[in-house]
Amino acid sequence: GLEAPKYAETLHLPFGLKGYFDYDQALRVAKAADKPLFIDFTGHGCTNCRNVENAVWIDPRVQERFKNELILSALYVDDKIVVLDEEDQILDNEPITKLGKKNYFISNTKYSVNSQPTYLIVDHDGSVLAGPIAYELNVDNYLKFLDEGIAAFKKKHNKE
Repeated sequence: GLEAPKYAETLHLPFGLKGYFDYDQALRVAKAADKPLFIDFTGHGCTNCRNVENAVWIDPRVQERFKNELILSALYVDDKIVVLDEEDQILDNEPITKLGKKNYFISNTKYSVNSQPTYLIVDHDGSVLAGPIAYELNVDNYLKFLDEGIAAFKKKHNKE
């Protein structure tokens, strides 16, 4: 089986969905599972994030993709509680020791994103396959985005 998500005693995804909370672990697991990685830049205090989850993630077709076609990660940019294990820390002049700060740094520097929610589907090297999309309450549009990312991954990895 896949490695257990770190920091899951503090953080969780809605609707009992399984996923990861550290970017590096999520990429590693996606590679091991041979699936694309779904990234959700989210926040505890993000009302719009909850709105999308309650309008779109609740849909069984979305959940089917989440469970079968993707590895999920929820990257909380505003988390002030979780302290990273040493191997998960990254450097920005000095070590970033808090999970929220690391996620914020990754969203800003790697993906030029600074609003939540932002959703991306990425390959095992972190390169973008689909997205970013933001506040999207239309399930069909959301499914189109998910399917685009899944198809791009399969094409790139010769899985058609």
